[in-house]
Amino acid sequence: MEYDLKDNNLHFEENVVPAYSLEKNKIGNCSNCEATLLSLSYHAVGNTIIVITKCTSCGAFQANLYDSDWNWLEEVQVSLLPIRIPISNPIIDDLEGLERIPIEKIEVVFSVAEIEAIFASAKNETPVRKHLSRARRKYSLFEKIFDLRLEF
Repeated sequence: MEYDLKDNNLHFEENVVPAYSLEKNKIGNCSNCEATLLSLSYHAVGNTIIVITKCTSCGAFQANLYDSDWNWLEEVQVSLLPIRIPISNPIIDDLEGLERIPIEKIEVVFSVAEIEAIFASAKNETPVRKHLSRARRKYSLFEKIFDLRLEF
């Protein structure tokens, strides 16, 4: 079961189930930390009512399933669908753009030597060729993860 926080849709067994209510209610206690669960949305799937909740303390997302008479059936973990963030310029081809990328993101994909080569190339300096070549082979992975294309 996956949940789209942006559109409040539940993705369940290859179906997209829109919320019929976005009412906020206290719905029991979190099974992880015993804090209060707050409802985010209500979904009807056949004779089952699914309430998507978020823990007010640990932030866990869960689905509480009820029958049509509101008898509790079970609690299920919910995965969140990624929220795509549009970027005004997803192509990074200058030093200024490269410096705006948090170094933690760059370090996820590239080694220290590759990062030095990328920055040298961006500064129009002569990079160590083998390090830049190795980094360029990873550009597609970086783009896949962060939706940013490097062009150095």
